[in-house]
Amino acid sequence: MSIGTVVAAAILAVLLTLLLVRLIQGALSLTRPGASGAPDPQFAEPAETVTRPPEMVGEGQPPEREDDPSAGWEQVQLTPVDKTAEELGREAEADD
Repeated sequence: MSIGTVVAAAILAVLLTLLLVRLIQGALSLTRPGASGAPDPQFAEPAETVTRPPEMVGEGQPPEREDDPSAGWEQVQLTPVDKTAEELGREAEADD
């Protein structure tokens, strides 16, 4: 064995020993009385969204507002495609 191999093995052994010591210390700190067992707030569940029940508003419709921008919208049934697959294919070939 060369000296470099022995040094690399020694460094690896020291690092593994330090890793094991840190893992054992972390496990023991959780068993200590008064240790925080609370979940991390970063991963907390989202708050429940509270809304008004429909009977408070009436018939399930939103209340009418004078400045409602959607009052003048034209409600039209839209379809995703008005053309057949053959027509779309011909158009695609014509574009090429």
